[in-house]
Amino acid sequence: MELSLNNVMMEGYACLLDTTVFQEETQESIVPDACPDIGRVLCTQARAQLRAKESVEGKVEGEGSIAVTVVYLPEGEDGPRKLSLSIPFRVSVAAAGIVPGCPVVVKPWVTGVETRVLNPRKVLCRVELAAACQGWGQEENILTATWSGEECTLEQRTEAVDRYAAVSVSEKAFAFTDDVTLSTGQGAVAELLGHRLDLRCDEAKVIGNKLIFKGEVTLQARYRTMENTLALGRWELPFSQIMDVGGVEEEGACALDIVEQDSRLELVDDGEGRTLGVHLELLAQAVVRQTQTVEVFCDAYSVSQDVEVERQELTFSQLWEENTVNQIHREIFDLPNGARSVEDCWVTLGQPTVERRESEAAASVRGTATVLYVSEEGGLEALVQSVAIQVGVTLPEQGNCRVRCALSGEAGAAVTAGGIELRCPVRFSYLTTVPRKCSAVTAIRVEERGEEAERPSVILRLAQPGESLWDIAKAYSTTTQDILAANELPEPERPEGTLLLIPRSR
Repeated sequence: MELSLNNVMMEGYACLLDTTVFQEETQESIVPDACPDIGRVLCTQARAQLRAKESVEGKVEGEGSIAVTVVYLPEGEDGPRKLSLSIPFRVSVAAAGIVPGCPVVVKPWVTGVETRVLNPRKVLCRVELAAACQGWGQEENILTATWSGEECTLEQRTEAVDRYAAVSVSEKAFAFTDDVTLSTGQGAVAELLGHRLDLRCDEAKVIGNKLIFKGEVTLQARYRTMENTLALGRWELPFSQIMDVGGVEEEGACALDIVEQDSRLELVDDGEGRTLGVHLELLAQAVVRQTQTVEVFCDAYSVSQDVEVERQELTFSQLWEENTVNQIHREIFDLPNGARSVEDCWVTLGQPTVERRESEAAASVRGTATVLYVSEEGGLEALVQSVAIQVGVTLPEQGNCRVRCALSGEAGAAVTAGGIELRCPVRFSYLTTVPRKCSAVTAIRVEERGEEAERPSVILRLAQPGESLWDIAKAYSTTTQDILAANELPEPERPEGTLLLIPRSR
């Protein structure tokens, strides 16, 4: 006779896709008639803007545009100028199990950009793009609940297992519009030469079914002054938002990314050229994880009937460590001809990786630092150098570590003896999980027991190392409660080394 077991669906989301794709986008562009001829490209900066994302059958897709600003020195004119480009992109990643409606997370960013002058009126721009893509589906693992019925009496063993899983995948779009003003000591704006955004979430906390997150947008605007010099304005724009996160029963750990969807910076006609209008459209994407305790039906037997049990092996992820490490990377770049001053500096980071080294592990990321400076001869120059940043992490055997990396503040550079010193604050956030394997009952068949051989009236048994009271009771068709009562023992976790009296089953 096969017993019918109740099924229990585990709640939460299964990660069907978690990868980062890399691709190159190129575009030839003509210099508009209103812009002077290009003499020399000084630097190029780019930002990825995510317009849309979705899950389709077997795929996660995202699309947007790359906002590119080429700063150049024109032929026969003083002062830098800009060339603005928009390069469309589309990412598509195949993954089994993805269906329309699956929650997806897409985070694109630019890891490298360069511009080559084809002629004074034409350029070729090449952008290296990375996109972190995740696809989530409702958890499909099923556990069997312990059986109850009148057909037979079963001794049943369950085990409480911790499971660290995603319980909510949510998002919220929000906008910011305001005017910002240059400080008194800064020159007026003749032409905007591009801007940068540093999007930081400093706090994310789950309360009930709400996620409250706060942070800052650091806006840096590069511009040409009325005196044809390069200048930089900087503002901190705080934000605070509330997002709905369904399925969260208590406070959970949140991985939150904020990506740019659109941004516009325009000179406001205030009569002085010192006020800028800012409009930002941002998207917050959050994955909330929690530790859940799952009761796993592990084993069963009967003291009076023969029981055959089928099992399947389950693997749960358990939280080992979640931590954030802030590190300031310092490096000196040689500059044989020297420099008078640094005018601007920024760093773009690539995809972080984790490498195991015997008993230790390290998270590392490569990036590119760009420094605009005034040479000893008084000319405006750009220095582009690669950087490598590393931090130690704990990674147990069989552990899995997912690391994220971002600038934790503004990168800076200063002239030093023989070169330029870079100071770059970086934040590594890593989540380490370890697998926990256990067996779960999937089917039970019960048969009438035939005649048994006569048992001795008294059985004495020395519990062996690693042997549980359940193992002993099952082997002798009795119960753990009867063994404890016969030996007047409290319930031990491991009875090893104890001489036990094994009673007959009742």
